[in-house]
Amino acid sequence: MNSNKVVLVAIAIVAIGLFALPSSVSLFSGQHTWYNLNDQGNQLPCQKCHADIQAEMTSDGNGVHDHAPYIGPGCKCHRVNDTRITTGVASGDDGYTPGTKSHAAETIACMICHEQGNQLAGYPFAGGFNQSAIEASAGKTTPYHYNRSDGSGGEHAAHNQFIGQAIADDLMEDSNEACVSCHTRVGVNIT
Repeated sequence: MNSNKVVLVAIAIVAIGLFALPSSVSLFSGQHTWYNLNDQGNQLPCQKCHADIQAEMTSDGNGVHDHAPYIGPGCKCHRVNDTRITTGVASGDDGYTPGTKSHAAETIACMICHEQGNQLAGYPFAGGFNQSAIEASAGKTTPYHYNRSDGSGGEHAAHNQFIGQAIADDLMEDSNEACVSCHTRVGVNIT
């Protein structure tokens, strides 16, 4: 009787080993894929994990970057070099060094590429608003230029308060909530 129990336990262990372990443990070479993460050519396919975001950004007719020459920003929103970025890339094994480059673990303000006079890679200016009205609504200043190059902007533009409140809210970086709510099909409840 004792040997029957041992055989049953052995069969149970083998069954668990055959069905559960292969899906959770990698035993052989070639079962892992490593990506090049250096500055000379990041080969990480962002869309592998973020396919929904990539589809939203490039989808026909509603994506922020859905038409030439802005098709597929290629994850540039996470690889911008700007002096207003203060977190920077990791450096070494014991912490990070604040710098001027963003990295994949952070989101930057849309206005880094879309502010007046700083349209990186030819992205269009998204503004023409009243800078002082936006900052008054936000209750703080912003390092980005929402007004035109001559300093003028729509004093009574409906967007001023909306953008200001987005800046005041800490949900996303700077006014990204306002940008996303109007320029994508993400559902927004404005109360």
